[in-house]
Amino acid sequence: MSALMHATMSAWNRDETGAYTAEMNGWTLRVKWRPESTEDRRGFWWEADRAGTHLASSEIHEEIEVAMAHAEEFAAPGYPHRKAETD
Repeated sequence: MSALMHATMSAWNRDETGAYTAEMNGWTLRVKWRPESTEDRRGFWWEADRAGTHLASSEIHEEIEVAMAHAEEFAAPGYPHRKAETD
């Protein structure tokens, strides 16, 4: 796991599909598992939804905590890489 990024584990709950979800700063965050296929490698990725806006990570992470930490970073107020119209 990254030495710099840590998820807020108490904020995340496992849902009926096996994904993990959290509500942060008006965003609904989800971390999902993707099994390995012939085209893609296996790992965890995240999605974020708010007010009709749906965004997903383009990176696959080997560890769930790293995917969660990236999702939390995205949902943080003032995240610089998020488009201004989603704030």
